Amino acid sequence: MWGLLLVASGLLWAAQAAIDPLRPSGSILGPLMAVAGILVENRTAGSWKRLVFPVILAVTFGISTHIRLEFRADSGSYFAYLRSMVFDGDLDFANEWETWGWGGEQRTETGLLTNAQSVGPAVLWSPAYLATHAYLLVDRSLTGVERYELEGYSAPYRRAASLTTLTLVVLGAALLFRLMFPMFGAQIAILAAAGAVLTSPVLYYAFVVPTMSHGVTFGAAAALLWGWDRARRLPSLGSWIFLGVTLGLVTICRWQGAVYSLLILPLALQGLRNKTVRVAWLLAAAGSSLLVFSPQLIAWKILFGHWITMPQGHGFLGFSSANFFIPLFSANHGFFNWTPVMLFGFIGLFVGLRRSPLLYASALIVFGATAWVNGSVPDYDLAAGDAFGARRFSLVVPLMAVGLGAFLDAASSALQRSPLLAPTALLLVLFLWNLGLITHFRDRKYREMAPLEELAADQARSLRQVSQELLGWAFGERGRAVAYEVFSAEYFYTRFNRSGTIDLRNAGPDYLLHGWSSGSPRRAPRPFRRALYPEACVRIPLREPFDLRTVVTARAPEGLDSQTVTVTLNGEDLTSANLTYAWKDIPFTMPERYLIPGENTLCFRFREALPAQDPAAGPRVAAHVARVQLP
Repeated sequence: MWGLLLVASGLLWAAQAAIDPLRPSGSILGPLMAVAGILVENRTAGSWKRLVFPVILAVTFGISTHIRLEFRADSGSYFAYLRSMVFDGDLDFANEWETWGWGGEQRTETGLLTNAQSVGPAVLWSPAYLATHAYLLVDRSLTGVERYELEGYSAPYRRAASLTTLTLVVLGAALLFRLMFPMFGAQIAILAAAGAVLTSPVLYYAFVVPTMSHGVTFGAAAALLWGWDRARRLPSLGSWIFLGVTLGLVTICRWQGAVYSLLILPLALQGLRNKTVRVAWLLAAAGSSLLVFSPQLIAWKILFGHWITMPQGHGFLGFSSANFFIPLFSANHGFFNWTPVMLFGFIGLFVGLRRSPLLYASALIVFGATAWVNGSVPDYDLAAGDAFGARRFSLVVPLMAVGLGAFLDAASSALQRSPLLAPTALLLVLFLWNLGLITHFRDRKYREMAPLEELAADQARSLRQVSQELLGWAFGERGRAVAYEVFSAEYFYTRFNRSGTIDLRNAGPDYLLHGWSSGSPRRAPRPFRRALYPEACVRIPLREPFDLRTVVTARAPEGLDSQTVTVTLNGEDLTSANLTYAWKDIPFTMPERYLIPGENTLCFRFREALPAQDPAAGPRVAAHVARVQLP
């Protein structure tokens, strides 16, 4: 009893921290309380097992509060359904579009602004959204403090949606575990379920951009797969209605989810042939699926004047000219390139054919249909443009998890000693690879292509930086120096750079950190690189620190009359200078007391930037920098 109370309290506290960023204490104390609850529960009776899911959920909520959420890409289009219905009671998105600074010139025949995205995520987010609104009302009433605006846009409302997405992702992983546990045992089931989430785009769309449809679609698809297995083992009216409901959920979240009917159809035909399924059950399943999908039909009718339509316009899907290769294998958002574990899952679907032909053959059909649909859209080579990896394949990640389970089972059978050690290590490495790729993507490094040789170099560089931070935290400057020596050992005044010169126009990642854009035109009288507002940094690796008399050559960009730049070294201010459009040498000394063995960070922090012509264009140019000259 006490264990259950502690877990429930910890979960609610963590949820509050996830929704309310001004009350962050529950992000740590909530998960700790939940973990304490499961520890005091009666382990001999096995009752602790029912608490595993809420404990994992509490820990997930706690982690999410320390990750900067991004409300970008199509997030606004999904979120607008929810905000407009709750606060305006309509589907007129004019005020939402105005709030976000979007253009509103595209209207439908009903006179409303178009919205090409699905309504399903908003339906699933609505309970947490309404609960959050009630929480904010009560909080304002009790405290008398207006900490947030109660207009439906502020951070708690968006975080309510993210909380639902996280819950559905964790629930989906739990259902995948329950599905695979009888097939492969607990260890493989955990590895396959967790691996599918942690190494795929689902991780990004659960924690970074949770206000898209991909996280909730994964959860709904996992529930459908679990319901499919239940309807196969224990056919009944209830199990088939559940299957219909989950099919409706997948489809209302992403319309291409209708391909999952190809998973259900063979099961229905087999059941009819074996007389284990009744026609009335199938009709009930179809009716429940249509009922769940009906909010989308209503939204289409209101927005476009038709019950069924293609919001992106006629000709959006070109099935006869579908491209299969690029969406799957291209370095430009290819499913298997950006998510290598999914290739093992795909192979596992063939491996599992002998174990369960109906499940794995149907899964292959669904995957093939998904690839066909994804390859039929006009922007198949961009995988939905501003996307992390092949996000349109998120709905088949649960199928890849089951395939991964079969692959791991076969691999463990082939390995005699410690059969799961190598697969576990591989999944851990690929999880870290996915984390690194997410970091680079958020830094706007890979918006389209992710060439393997560049990505591998960036990942290795990130590994070095993380090692430096960890060893620096544990052992101070000596630890950082050891990490740099082990991973790089490239220093100024060696063959790496004997002259002490950084030519910014031609500098590569060995020198450049964040805050740099493209270099000058080839025919420019003086080569330079554009520094971005608010800060641009370079690395200065030294084996033995000493006073360094340094000169930076820079100017303000054309269109900016004056600029103030502050030079910092490892976070310490060194000097400031005013820049005009004329080139200027800025002399200063990097003192030995601020330098450390290994990698040093020299930054230029700017007060101004060029005016933004396009608010969505990203960071603005602040200066032109030609050279950093050390003695």
